[in-house]
Amino acid sequence: MPYLIYAPETPNERVYELKPGVNTIGRQIDNTVVLLGATVSRRHAQIHVTPNGAIIQDCQSSNHTFVNQVQIDVCELHDGDVIGCDEFQLKFVHSLTLSQPKPIGDDQELLDNNLKQIPLPQSLDQLQNLVHQEPSNRSVLKLHSSDREQQTVNKLKILLEVSKQLCSPDEPDQLLHKIIDLLFQIMRIDHAVILLVDEESQQLELKAAKSQEDLVGEQQFYSRKIVDLAYQSGDAIITQDAKRDQRFQDSVSIFREEIQNCMCVPLKNYTEVIGVLYVDNLSLFVGYSNEDLEFLIALANQAAVAIHMSREFHKREQKLKQQVLELQIQIDQTRKENEIAEIVNNDFFQRLEQRAENFRNKNSLIEE
Repeated sequence: MPYLIYAPETPNERVYELKPGVNTIGRQIDNTVVLLGATVSRRHAQIHVTPNGAIIQDCQSSNHTFVNQVQIDVCELHDGDVIGCDEFQLKFVHSLTLSQPKPIGDDQELLDNNLKQIPLPQSLDQLQNLVHQEPSNRSVLKLHSSDREQQTVNKLKILLEVSKQLCSPDEPDQLLHKIIDLLFQIMRIDHAVILLVDEESQQLELKAAKSQEDLVGEQQFYSRKIVDLAYQSGDAIITQDAKRDQRFQDSVSIFREEIQNCMCVPLKNYTEVIGVLYVDNLSLFVGYSNEDLEFLIALANQAAVAIHMSREFHKREQKLKQQVLELQIQIDQTRKENEIAEIVNNDFFQRLEQRAENFRNKNSLIEE
């Protein structure tokens, strides 16, 4: 029975047994071999296994199928051939060596096909490979692909990459600026602001802000009324024309800064709103959609968790430092007390103290 070895001779190696008949390779979950690659087609290729051998056929995939680095449409497979689908490598063999793992699904309890193991890509897509310089007409998200299904995949990958980048143990201030920078990479925006709730005053305070390089103006370019509404209500806010929005008719900043479109999303941890994330643009030709708001909410949820964890981590770190300092003071005090006790109990010191006492007694008799 022939086999396919995914990522051969690596820690990610997986072995798939090829059944007689048609075996499929692709991104869709019902394939025999599922490859979760951004440019792997839903039905990328198929391998026909017959008593006379195995033939691989490309299924008109977008990025083609390769055997031993040569693009093919139909090709007979030989022992040791390497199949390439996007960045994935699969080795075709007629039999397994003793050192190779058992094929996936080889255990008896898995033969009912209720369980499917899917190897993850060996490296996550970098953010710059998932975003484009300009967004589509339908969204301000800078998605690389115009295909709706691929856009959905890319949005999930972007959120996964954002989550990975926000997991690093940065200082709270550094983390906030990283979130802002990621927003400018992913979305077409003119301004972005993060405001966090002060633990004592319970008021929103500006913590991080950024504008497009060609925009100059006052630091408070956001609408205080909009961010207060998002904070107090706990709801996401989107407006297509802030100057005509009845809710913000008396907002001076909207008219002063000529805010055209904006979105504002609460940053919520497990129990409460800890701040808000605000973005806007000044263009008459760019509008935010519900799709943009949904993506911003998903990103804000990740940001809120990262901010909460970062603050808690650094609180505990400061508390630990204080405890270590107090312990060091106690150790130093105990050491000094022990040193004093050691000196006082020393025979020489005892004799010296006795002489001093005798001297005091003599002086007392003389005075009498």
